[in-house]
Amino acid sequence: GQPSAMCFWPQNTEGLIQEGPDAEDNAPAMSLADEDVTVVPTSLQSPSHVNQPKDLIRCLPPHLSMYILGLLDQKSLHACAAVSSCWAFLAKEVEREHVCQSQVQEKILYLQGLCPRGAVSNYAKTVDVTIPQLNEEGDVIKVKDDSQSRTKEKHNLQAAYHDLKTGTVQLEERNVFCGSYNVRVLAEQPDQSRVIHYSGGNLVAIGSADRKVRLLGIWGMREVPPLLSGHAGSIKALFLNEKKGFVLSASFDLSIRCWDIHGGACVKIFNGHCGTVTCLDLHEEQFVSGARDGMVKVWDLASGRCLRTLKHGGAVRAVKMDGTRVVSGGDRGLVKVWRADTGTLIKILEGHQGPIKCLAFDQWHLVTGSTDGYVLGWSMLGDLKRCLIAFHHPREVLSLEFLYLRVLSGCADGKIRIFNFLTGTCLKVLMASSRGDPISSFYTAGNRMVINSPTSLLMFQFEDVRWDYTLDADREVVGKNKWHTGPPRRRLHLQRAPQELSQLQCHAREKQ
Repeated sequence: GQPSAMCFWPQNTEGLIQEGPDAEDNAPAMSLADEDVTVVPTSLQSPSHVNQPKDLIRCLPPHLSMYILGLLDQKSLHACAAVSSCWAFLAKEVEREHVCQSQVQEKILYLQGLCPRGAVSNYAKTVDVTIPQLNEEGDVIKVKDDSQSRTKEKHNLQAAYHDLKTGTVQLEERNVFCGSYNVRVLAEQPDQSRVIHYSGGNLVAIGSADRKVRLLGIWGMREVPPLLSGHAGSIKALFLNEKKGFVLSASFDLSIRCWDIHGGACVKIFNGHCGTVTCLDLHEEQFVSGARDGMVKVWDLASGRCLRTLKHGGAVRAVKMDGTRVVSGGDRGLVKVWRADTGTLIKILEGHQGPIKCLAFDQWHLVTGSTDGYVLGWSMLGDLKRCLIAFHHPREVLSLEFLYLRVLSGCADGKIRIFNFLTGTCLKVLMASSRGDPISSFYTAGNRMVINSPTSLLMFQFEDVRWDYTLDADREVVGKNKWHTGPPRRRLHLQRAPQELSQLQCHAREKQ
C-alpha cells in the first residue's frame, strides 16, 4: 500500500520543460517548490568534450535523471552519490523529493480522518432487523423452502439467514461519531505498556509497568490524587466505575484489586488465577476476568468470591458480560458464549485465523476482532454459529465498540473505522494521529471518545447531535465506493484539487 519511489513525478514530462527568456539562464539549482523543475548548476553539467566517455545520467535532462535514480533503494542511492558531484546533487534532490512526498501523503491521510466520508452525521432510524427464530429448546429453525433468499434483500443479514426461519425486531440505528470533533491531548508520554479505562465521567484510569494506577482528570489534563499503589507486577487491565467510586485493576502478579478512588485504599483483593490477568468487565454487582491460564472467572464484587470458572484451551485475551451471558475470546481464535448464571457453554464460534483481541455484543448480535485483520459479526441467539458479516482491516484489530448497529474498530494502522453493521459500509475513518500509531484501546461515552496509543492519550470531543429520524435512504447513499469487506485496500483516496496538493507540496518543502 506504499506509494512507488517516484510516484510524485508527472507522467507527462512535456510540461516540465522551461520556456521563455530565462529558460537557458545558468541560475543556481531550484527545487520543485519554486519552478516545478530542478536545474543542475552549470558547474555540474556534462562537459562537451568529444573524446570523453558519455555519462548518461549527466547527459539526460535533470528530471529524467532524477526519475531513474528515484527507482533505486536508499542504499543504492547513497552509493550513486559517490560517483561524481553531479550524481551527488541529483541524489540529494531525489532524497528531498522522497521526504516531501512522504509529508504530503501523511497530510492527506490526516485530512482523511478529519473529513466526513459521506455519512450523514445526524442520521437515525428505527429499522426492522432480520433475526433467526428459535424453537422451544432455543435452537434455530431450518427451512427447506428458500423463497426468502429470492426476495429483495434490504441488507446483508438476510443472505446469512437464507435457510433459516426468520422474524424481525425493531432496533435503532444511528451514525454515531460521524460528525465534527475537537481533539484534546490528555498525555503525550510514550508508553508501550499503558492500559486505560474510561467510564464516561471526568476521570481516566491509567496503569502501566510501574505497578501503579493513576487517575487523570480529562479537563485539567493532569493527574489527580490518590495514587493507587500495591500491586507487585505491571498493570494489565483496568475497569473504572466513577459513579460508584471504585476501580478494578488486574496485574502481572496474578491478582485483581478493587480500589476506593476517593481515599485510595485497596478494599478487596481477588486471588484465583494462575496466569497473568489480561482483561476485565463489570456488570452491576458481578465482574468477569480472563487470564493467560486459560480461565475465565466470574466474581461477586461484594463478597470477593469466585462464583464460576469457565475454561478455554489457551490464554484469554478478551471477555465481556451482561446479565445473562459471558463471551470470551482466546489466543486460538475461538470465541465462546456462556450462560452467566450457570456457566453452561452455549456455543463456540470459529472463523478467526488469529488470536481474539477484542469483542462487543448486545442482546442480538456479537462482533469480534482479531490479529487476522477481521471483525466478524455473529448472532447471539440460540446455537447459531455461522458468521453473518465480515469487516476487513489492513492490520490487526485491537479494540471494538458496538453501538446503535454501528461497529467502531480500532486498528494497528492508527485508524478508527465506523461501519454500518447491516450493510458492511464504512461510514467514516478517524485518524488518532498523523504518525499512524496503533490504537491500543479506545472507550466511548456520550459524545466523547478516549483513545490510547503507545505514544499519546487523546480525547475526541464530538459535537452534540440532534438525531433526525426523518432522513431517508441513508444506507443507499452513504459509503458508495468508500470501502468494502473483500480483499484489503490499504490506500484510501481523497479527492483534492491539484492546486491544493501543490500547496501541500510547497509547504512540505518549506519545512525542509
